[in-house]
Order: sequence, then C-alpha cells, then structure tokens
Amino acid sequence: MRRRFTATLAGAGARFFGHQELKQSYHKVFDPNVKLQSYKSRFAYVCMSMAHRLGLLADLQSSYLSQLPLVPAVAPPNHVYDRDFLNLRLNRVYDLPEVEIDGRRPQTINVLVPAFDFKSISAGFFGVFQVALFLRKTGINVRLVMFDNFYFNLSEFREKVLKYPGMERIFDELEVEYIGERRAPLRVSKYDYAVATVWYSAYLAEKICSATDNKSFIYLIQDYEALFYQANSLHAIADRTYSMNYSAIFSSESLMNFFVSNDVGGIKSRGLSYTFFNNACSSNLLPKNAFIERNRAKNKKKIVFYSRPVVDRNMFELTALALATAFKRGIFDPAEWECVGMGLGEGVVELLPGARSVSLPRMDLSTYIEEVSSFDICLTLMASPHPSMIPMDLAGSGCVVVTNTFKTKTDEYLKGLSENIIPAQPGLNELVAALELARAKSMNLEDRYKFAKAMKYPRDWDHSLTSKHLNFFKRRLRAKSTAGSSSNRKTP
Repeated sequence: MRRRFTATLAGAGARFFGHQELKQSYHKVFDPNVKLQSYKSRFAYVCMSMAHRLGLLADLQSSYLSQLPLVPAVAPPNHVYDRDFLNLRLNRVYDLPEVEIDGRRPQTINVLVPAFDFKSISAGFFGVFQVALFLRKTGINVRLVMFDNFYFNLSEFREKVLKYPGMERIFDELEVEYIGERRAPLRVSKYDYAVATVWYSAYLAEKICSATDNKSFIYLIQDYEALFYQANSLHAIADRTYSMNYSAIFSSESLMNFFVSNDVGGIKSRGLSYTFFNNACSSNLLPKNAFIERNRAKNKKKIVFYSRPVVDRNMFELTALALATAFKRGIFDPAEWECVGMGLGEGVVELLPGARSVSLPRMDLSTYIEEVSSFDICLTLMASPHPSMIPMDLAGSGCVVVTNTFKTKTDEYLKGLSENIIPAQPGLNELVAALELARAKSMNLEDRYKFAKAMKYPRDWDHSLTSKHLNFFKRRLRAKSTAGSSSNRKTP
C-alpha cells in the first residue's frame, strides 16, 4: 500500500514539476545553501521537506527514478528512432550524396570539406585548405566540396577568410561546390580523385572512387579520430575507415608512427602508401630586444591554458585540477601571475578562494598570432598521438609549454621539437611538477628566446609542404590530358 502511494505521488510530481526543479529541491532538503530558481522549485522543496519529515522521501526518490526512461543523453524527443535521426547521429555516412559521371567535367581532385564556422575554426581546417591549395601543383583542377549541411555563403566566407593569413583567396583560386542540402548529385569525371579530410568524409571518398576509374583515395589523417568516441557506433564506423583503400598523408610524424606501429587498419600489413607533413604553426617571435623588453615590463606574468571543456580529448578536468593544485601549493601567486583560458566553450577555473582564471574571447587567426607572444607559460593537453598545434605556436613565440605525452608522442619526440616544451605524463603530480619547472624556466628570457628561435617546426607552409609531398601526390594523382585537367577552373 505504501509503495503504491509513493509511486502515485512520484508520478504526480514528475508530471507537475520538471526534472531540474525536483533535483534542485531534493538537494536543498539536505543542503540549505542550494539556491532555488523558480516558484515551482520552491513549491517542490516544501513538498519534499514534508515528505522527509514523514519518512517518505527515500521511497519517493526510488519510485521517481524507477519511472524515468532509460534513454541516452542524446535521444529523439518521443524516443522513437527513425531513419533521419539515426543517419544524423551517424554523421550521415549511410545517407551520402549521389555521385554521377559527367563527361563534360574536367578531371578534378575533390577535397571533401566538413562543416565549419569561422567562430570556432581550428588548425585542422588550416591544414585542409593549405593541402587543397598545394594540390594545384599537380596540374589537376582542385574543387572544395562542402558536403555537410551547414550555413555556407560564398560571398560572406570570402570576406571572413581575409583575416586568415595564407588563405585569403582560397575561395577565388579553387573551384567551390556546396552540396550539403543534397538537392543535386555531385558530378564528377570518370578520372576524378577524392581527398578525405575527416573520418566521415572517407565514406563519400569511397563512394566517389566506386563511380570513377580511380579505386583509391587520398586520406588526410589529422588524428586517430576513433578516439574521439567511447566504445560505441561512431567509434566503430570511424575506425572502419582506416581499413579502406587509400594513400595516407598524416599531419605529424608522431601520428604516422602511431598508425604504423599499431598497424591501424592494416596500414603496414596491407602495404599502403603513406607520408607525413607538419602543419605550419602560427608562432610570433618578436625581435629579441622587443621580446625581452616587453616581458620585463609586465606588471603580471601570464600562464595560459588550453580551455576546451566541450572537447573531451583536451582533458579539461585534468588541466584545471593541475592549475588549481599549482596555485594552492604556492607555485603561482595570483598577485604575480594572471591565469588565462584560451579555447572553445566557457571554462573558468577557481584557482584559490577569490582567484579565478579569465577567458579570452574567440579570435580570428590574425588576432591569435598577435596574442601568442604575450604569454610566459602554457599548459595544453591532448589525449592523442598528435602533438596539436598549440605547443608549437607558443613555444615558437618564446613561451614555456607544458604538454602531455601519449603513445608515440614521446618525451624524446616533444623535446626534439623545442627545448621550450616540457613533456609530462598525463597525471596530476607529473603535471604540477612540470608547471613548477616551467615557472623556473620562464624567468630566463635569454633561453626562452634562443629555444624559440631554434624550434624544429615549420613556421610557414612553404617549409611544411615541399617537393617531397608534391612527388607523393603526383605518383598517386595522374593527370589525364583528355579530361582537360591542366586548368584550375574557378567557381562558375
């Protein structure tokens, strides 16, 4: 009888109150400091307080929780999974655009570009666009194929890209086609090639190959992207792309070594072709006198951290805890050090009672390049065999950088890039110790400048993509004179 009564009360409460209101009011029963945000939550608190005094609260909680549907965090509103919802959840890899042969088209290298927004564009897209520009040197027409459904306005994007050095005219110099809404098929010649630039674009690259005479595509691999997901459907279908038929170009040596040493997708055992390049970094090393004078004149030194709480592989929790611990242990004094978050998503860290980090706004590339020369220490983590670009951007600008090791991203590899980089295992004590060492090293401005200048990482794309890479592409992308491939046709 009691169980039926509490189940009825719990059901009524679930219908009348929202889940967050019930959750807040339940916590306030045991913690009077919890603030209630609405009249409903206050009423729910009164009801729960009465139930608690009557000894019914535990039964009410159990009944309420048992009635909640067991669904994932991302689920359709009515919990009915139709094909549209399922295809969206799987990045539409089984709902691809149609591909048709058009005998009037010139032979083309189709660089498949996923959705992007200039407010949150990352270094990975700079690599995609620079590789696309470089591919013109093969003598074959190059087309940027925007295959995702996102807001794309060519005239607006032409204006916005002017703030990204080295890419200012990309939408004028290359053919551009947006097919995200799938209103018409992607038309290709039978001699066309495809370049996958993110794991789910590999499925479209494979489809293009099936329609043309070229049965292998180029795979620009900028991370082991299966790691972006837990052991789930997306993890499985992302990992499957590495078993496709392709030639790979990796965006760092450590990433390439990870794939080869682990024979990911059979890249080694199947004898696939591969090479690597290093993305040009966005460092800003001032003249030596200006560098030293600027740093000596600071009222406070700056420690910057890569703040991306919305991207799991950037290990925000460990980053934030390492900073808070370093301040608590007195390694950094908030009177002498300003702590700045740089990245994507709101992530303010409480360093000490009354002392918190501040967040930089999102910046275009030109503004970012100006900003990187102002930092003394950087903490940037990534659970990936790829080193990411932040360590090189900052180390090459004279900042002391603490970053983590991971598989083939070894201590030796990272130190070999710059002596301004301090590698550490991804553990709290190791990172705090590395921050303490970074503080000591940051005081030596002469060494910081010397190590920045000696960094072994390209600072421009002419040193990043070279004749070696052109030969790699030319051996796999053969121009067909009968297809009119020698012209780089611009957007119609």
